[in-house]
Amino acid sequence: MTEKEKLGEEVRKLREKIPSSDYNKDYISQQELADNNIGLTKHFIGTIERGEANPTLEKLIYLGKSLNLKTINILNIEINIDKFIKENKNK
Repeated sequence: MTEKEKLGEEVRKLREKIPSSDYNKDYISQQELADNNIGLTKHFIGTIERGEANPTLEKLIYLGKSLNLKTINILNIEINIDKFIKENKNK
């Protein structure tokens, strides 16, 4: 398994923990996740989950936000998702 595939598997697992409110499924679909996300499409989420994408830090943070995460850890640095979005809102 590649490192990108490991990331994709973790994203899929996190997505499958979120109950769906729009569809008759136990968990949120890629489309529903994209609908709740600024700047990420169903296609891009699919490429991440398949281990094909190289998401930027910004895309990972917005993905984390839509997955209901408060923080993410990258390179042993804890990044506060809401703070990052607030700081970069007007850029």
